[in-house]
Amino acid sequence: MRRYFIILTVAATLPTLAHAQCRMAVAGAACVVVPQSAESAVQPVEIGQVLERGQYSMLMNSRYYGLPSVSDGWVYMRIEDEIYRVDWLSQTVLENVTDQANRNW
Repeated sequence: MRRYFIILTVAATLPTLAHAQCRMAVAGAACVVVPQSAESAVQPVEIGQVLERGQYSMLMNSRYYGLPSVSDGWVYMRIEDEIYRVDWLSQTVLENVTDQANRNW
């Protein structure tokens, strides 16, 4: 019976998974846990898709957004709330680079 009580005491003092993941665990502070969606986000366009000219905006001043400078015939295009690298001549979507942008985006 005494072992059982000790095991419960130790188990009760272990931090929970949410508490362990909280980076700002300070006495008296609460940590907000953002729920992760089980569904993958639907992309507005697919890699390899050819865009219609004039349908989307070209992103200017890529350095402001923390992206490398444009070169070799490709440009950045804003498609909904995402940034894509697109071949300028063929208007083919090369890759999604939204995750490479800084906080200014």
